Amino acid sequence: MSNKRMSNKGPGETMQNDRKINSRRTILAAGAGMTALPLVSGLAQAQTAATETVTTRDIAQQLPLKTYGLEHIGTVVPDVTQAAKFYSRVFNPAIYKEQKPPLRYYVTLDPGYIALGARDGEDKAFIDHDCALLPVYNRAAMNARLEQEGLPAGRYGVIPDPDGLGLQLLGAPGGLASSTEPAEPVVNEPPLLRPRGLSHVVRYCSNITASAAFYRKFFGPEDKGGGPEGYTFHAAKTRWVLQPVPAGEAPRIDRFGVHVAPFDVTATAKAIEGLGGSIIASGEGYLHFKGPEGLAVEVKAVDPARIWGLG
Repeated sequence: MSNKRMSNKGPGETMQNDRKINSRRTILAAGAGMTALPLVSGLAQAQTAATETVTTRDIAQQLPLKTYGLEHIGTVVPDVTQAAKFYSRVFNPAIYKEQKPPLRYYVTLDPGYIALGARDGEDKAFIDHDCALLPVYNRAAMNARLEQEGLPAGRYGVIPDPDGLGLQLLGAPGGLASSTEPAEPVVNEPPLLRPRGLSHVVRYCSNITASAAFYRKFFGPEDKGGGPEGYTFHAAKTRWVLQPVPAGEAPRIDRFGVHVAPFDVTATAKAIEGLGGSIIASGEGYLHFKGPEGLAVEVKAVDPARIWGLG
């Protein structure tokens, strides 16, 4: 999603101002809609957007990732407003939206966010991509390293895995872009849960071995015990979980997890059902549910003092 601005400032000053805007919003949400940079691939392309020379060392240092972990979830839904009503009621009524059409809402997760947007011709909800936040992201050097690894660069930093599922890379500090603004609340009630940031994503893979080899390049060795039944890759305090796709189903990003403050499981489950959601599983401090549009979420209670990426 590109946010183009007319300015007589140099690229360094413009980037610095953009970062200041993003930093102010990081506490609420992380990194949707950052200004798209030109895709650069191949060793011959030796300049980044900031005119820094890409060296052999730069290229070599790109993988495995140095990352703060899972930063946001991008989704496609049939009705953006209805989805925003559900997720802002569950997690946070203070939401953001794009200043200009098409309508796209951002439900913040203290920090991090769920992006809710529509796509022409799509009448089903799905998770389009997830995003890892990097302390430093040199797009040109990363694209050159991906080329060395025989992997596509993708678009806007979204790299397709063997099943075409999107893994986006974004440089710190993240934060909602200047193309967004606070939105009028779509619900007036307090949230059912108090989010503490994203915890994990679960991917259903058609070839678990090939997918594990792909994610190993980005996140390093998997947890012990990976095999035909699945793999887990840690990135900071978050996880990418790979599981074989159930028979007869399509590969997909099946669900994402959110850390939340301790909550009443029974009362919250009843409230989610009252909003049109459905409960898949529950346990002590745990709920796995689907929203009315069909997106699946897992929430797990953590110490209320937890801060995303720390502790």
